[in-house]
Amino acid sequence: MTGAIVVDVGAAELEGARVALARAVASGALGGGRTVRREGDGCVFDGGRIDVTADGRVTWSLTTAAQDRWRAVEATLVATTVAVAATLGWAAAIHVALPVGALAGAVYAVLRIADDRAGLRRRMRALVASLPVLVDARRQ
Repeated sequence: MTGAIVVDVGAAELEGARVALARAVASGALGGGRTVRREGDGCVFDGGRIDVTADGRVTWSLTTAAQDRWRAVEATLVATTVAVAATLGWAAAIHVALPVGALAGAVYAVLRIADDRAGLRRRMRALVASLPVLVDARRQ
């Protein structure tokens, strides 16, 4: 998942913006437990990268593969539970219960993954939007 946002950061504040972003990510702005290191025009952390370019553009890239795998496991459990409940609880035939369970698991996975990604985008946009404030706080 990638994105880019233009922020109002002057040329003199670029390095301060990069440091402020790295500190914010390290302190849990995108979720706790991330190891952050400075590299080039930005910072690299577990599962992503944020760069502040010389023209004031902030580009970011996040990996959601691990989180998506957990959602797939959860979806499999939902599908299994619904299929078993349909067979045992509602006396549905197996050829009906299995597709119903598969559909329930697929819907669950799609909705949860979409919600996870929307949340990450929201947090990233909020972090980047607060960049001028983070730079001002760092100066004081």
